[in-house]
Amino acid sequence: MPEAPTSGGPTIGIVGLGRLGSAVRAACQASGTQVTLTASRRGGWSVDTVPDVLVDTSAPEAHPAVLDYCATHRLPLVACVSNLSDTQWKALEELAEGVPVVRATNLSFAHYLQVRIAEFTAAHATGRFDATTTVRERHPLGKAHRPSATALALADTWHRASGRAVADIADERAGLPVSEHEVTHTWDGEALHVRHHVGSWAVPARGALAAAEWARTAAPGLVTMRTVYDDLTVRRVT
Repeated sequence: MPEAPTSGGPTIGIVGLGRLGSAVRAACQASGTQVTLTASRRGGWSVDTVPDVLVDTSAPEAHPAVLDYCATHRLPLVACVSNLSDTQWKALEELAEGVPVVRATNLSFAHYLQVRIAEFTAAHATGRFDATTTVRERHPLGKAHRPSATALALADTWHRASGRAVADIADERAGLPVSEHEVTHTWDGEALHVRHHVGSWAVPARGALAAAEWARTAAPGLVTMRTVYDDLTVRRVT
């Protein structure tokens, strides 16, 4: 039976019950958000009622079933799987023609601020103040993809904002969960380090719920968490 909701938020479906999916489920329980669908490799799909939003934390192998379910039921999707093929990304774009899709490379609010800081720095570190910029990321042993999608996105942010590529992307596999991402700007005799550390899976889980709440009433289209947090922070100010 679905859990009784105590919040006014959307009902949620969670595909994938690994570390992130389990954290999303725990965040739903803590906030009183009703989970009406779960799907996992071992347990298959369990559906009490069609949810308002689907959160995909699974793996590329589940992607066809996720897209088919969202297309059939016209469900918004928060897509948290970053290691998709080009063909799968294209399929996600096609789904977004009919429903809202949030491409959630990184769900953390502090990462959003890190991106905004990189853009601010790029606007000022020009001419005689040009910086040499690098990106470093650390994940525990077992993280399959290197550099991580977040590190690549940070490098792309700097390139688009400054017109200059980063000098290096360093990746490390060691230490405790969950991750660290750092952007370093170096001038002659000084450096600026903007480091973001996540120590709990509860952090991206909260971001997933924020994205689901946003996607519930959004128009069809493919957006990133940048759009979600831009909109939510503007609403908070106003």
